[in-house]
Amino acid sequence: MPADTSVEHVEGVILVILIVATILAWAIRRLARSRPDFRIGMPFAVAFGIRLLAIVGISATGLESSLRGGDETTFLDEARILATHQLGRDYFPHGVYQLHVVLFALQIKLGFLTVGAMRINQVGLALLGYVLMIAAVYDLGGPRAARLGAWLLAFEPASIFFNSEIHKESLMELSAGMMAFGGVWLWKRLDLRGILICAVAGFIGVETRSYAGWFLVCSGVLILLHAAIRGMHRPMRAMPIIYAIIVAGVLVTPTLLAATSSKQLQILQRSESANATGQANGPDSDNLALEDVDFSSRGAIITNLPNRIRELVLEPYPWQVADPSQRFGAIGTLVAYAVLIFLARYAWLNRGHVFERAAPLLYPLLFLLVAYSLAVGNAGTGFRYRSHLVTLGIAALATLRAHAVAEPATETSRRRRARGRSLRRPSGKPATAHDF
Repeated sequence: MPADTSVEHVEGVILVILIVATILAWAIRRLARSRPDFRIGMPFAVAFGIRLLAIVGISATGLESSLRGGDETTFLDEARILATHQLGRDYFPHGVYQLHVVLFALQIKLGFLTVGAMRINQVGLALLGYVLMIAAVYDLGGPRAARLGAWLLAFEPASIFFNSEIHKESLMELSAGMMAFGGVWLWKRLDLRGILICAVAGFIGVETRSYAGWFLVCSGVLILLHAAIRGMHRPMRAMPIIYAIIVAGVLVTPTLLAATSSKQLQILQRSESANATGQANGPDSDNLALEDVDFSSRGAIITNLPNRIRELVLEPYPWQVADPSQRFGAIGTLVAYAVLIFLARYAWLNRGHVFERAAPLLYPLLFLLVAYSLAVGNAGTGFRYRSHLVTLGIAALATLRAHAVAEPATETSRRRRARGRSLRRPSGKPATAHDF
């Protein structure tokens, strides 16, 4: 490589780092204007630094190709082909190319961005999604919950790895973060500007990973419907929303029925069987292939989906460590187990109020859980999918924990006030021995 090209590439990496850091800092400051004590700058600076070190470290090990997998090569090849086209042709609308490939092609077209610089851009997109997700945590659980969630996301191992992949994951994290952020606008204030934010989030998701994106859109619609029902004390705003959702539901019902027709479900079944038996990447290519299940009918989906959900959440098991990639995955699996346990604990402590306190985080989490459970046929791929559920789970965990911690304090304060009142006369004068 000529020296001038090498210098240009180094300058490109430095430029990307500065741009990403500036955008993240601006987003945090902008959100902090209306959120007192929204101090998440330090955890996100640490998160950015850790992910930059991970990029360098994985590259230095010489295991990058085996750890990253072959999808990166496919997406980069597609992006290089697209980059040869004139700007504006086959970019948007982008036809057969998905949004992440378009994004990579635009970066390649600049000419001075290396794959390393593109990884830093991917990190920036994912962290921007996390910033929006943590802003939603703040609005639902307060500043301490936001700081806890930010620190947990900074060190979450699966995110550290997948955030820098030349893949779909960063855009999907951005989509989920935007959906949670827009959902809070609807949930807390029934602010219709939240619909626009959720619509952009849905567009990013659908154009990146279509099946998951549509489930994410459904989660946004359900947030809006639930928020409108909660906001019936403002009927002039709530009722039109409810009627609009009912009409939209009637209109899309034929499309939904067509999407779950026998023909379409047979396509899903073939994809599921190919992944489960390892045929998608060659016979016996993966020791993490899951058991083949029947998704060929609506009834079969209802029957077999719970088992697939269990496999997505729990597998690969920590002892499935046949290669370096799976040994690394075992760390993320243990973290996912911990998040699941604590999320269940704080959901129990908030029983009766769980959705009231964390619906904008829980609806996307549950809908993506179903979407990825329908698509997964391989525990290794499931580990990638589960990383999105873990980030939303961390946000929901931090929110519910804040309410669980606050409730005992509130109850203690209430008891103290009641005890103080009992020690006073009805007139408000302090009690005396005669009163006892």
